[in-house]
Amino acid sequence: MRAPFQVLIIPYKHEGVETRFLLGRRNDNDVWQAISGGGEERESLLESAKRELLEETSLVGTNWQQLDSMCMLPKVYYTGHKHWINHRYVIPEYSFSVQVTGDPKLSPEHSEFRWCGALEASNLLDYDSNKIALWELCERLEIHLG
Repeated sequence: MRAPFQVLIIPYKHEGVETRFLLGRRNDNDVWQAISGGGEERESLLESAKRELLEETSLVGTNWQQLDSMCMLPKVYYTGHKHWINHRYVIPEYSFSVQVTGDPKLSPEHSEFRWCGALEASNLLDYDSNKIALWELCERLEIHLG
């Protein structure tokens, strides 16, 4: 059963001196975003993030880090929200970063993936929560967006 929280995952890899970030274009709304999904009942935040990364990209990562960035999202966006009686209006979205190697495989949720530099990724992202999490990750990795 769907748990009342969302996870956002920003996969990255180092290519030479450059760090690249993985974004996916969603099939349902044609929006570029980081990997995201809902928690399942009894999963920890990190377990949910690892499962979503694997389900959506077939990637497994290392150096998982929960970021400070988080936001609240309208619960009505998600299936099963009527059962979340302790969350009247919104649910939390927790952000993670993860270092990966290799390339993702498309899942039914995405029409394409793209490895981007920090500035390109920031410009492609539509949602503020994704942009803020990317900014925080860049700060942690000492990459300046400009």
